Amino acid sequence: MRAKNPIIIFCALAIFFINSAVFADVSLPPPQSSEGMGVFEALKKRSSVHGGDMGTGKVSLGELSTILWAASGLNRGEKGWTVPMANGLPPYVTVHVAADDGVFRYDWKAHALVELSKENVKGKVASQSFVGRASYVLVFSTDPEGLKALRDQSAAEEFACVLVGAMTQDVYLAAAALKLGTRYIHSMKLDAIQEALGLPEGARPIAVMPVAK
Repeated sequence: MRAKNPIIIFCALAIFFINSAVFADVSLPPPQSSEGMGVFEALKKRSSVHGGDMGTGKVSLGELSTILWAASGLNRGEKGWTVPMANGLPPYVTVHVAADDGVFRYDWKAHALVELSKENVKGKVASQSFVGRASYVLVFSTDPEGLKALRDQSAAEEFACVLVGAMTQDVYLAAAALKLGTRYIHSMKLDAIQEALGLPEGARPIAVMPVAK
């Protein structure tokens, strides 16, 4: 039997791996937590950017790191977050990031992005066309497993909505301090989000925030 050409085998394997969806986590640089704009100045500058003014510049990975840390990062050891959590529980709201190069889930423990897909879904998650122009789009959704840990299950969804309010306000303030644009959006495409993010059963998207420069 004639031996197979090793060059052909190598090329076939290369094509296979190139076409395969190889997911990878992204380690985020340390968030900015000192210097910069003061909290009262950030409150003064806090605003929702108008759709027509949504920038198309590239938000850096360092800026995204600070935005995500502000939303639900650790700021006091292993059990202290930038937002209030009922009963001192870990975050029961998940932040996903839609980017040009894929969809990611923010892992607050590792301060990293976990890649879920390589699809650009920025323009699919909300009704407004300007959302797709943003550098990143944050999607806030309930974590069913996290909500199970709450003592008062009848108020679990309310707790999640309150938490999203705190998280999104922190994003506003961090964006103001970094001179970025953002906007709270409730007009979402729920089916598209469910499909793009692969949300578990019982998870409910609450808000979308594009982040732009």
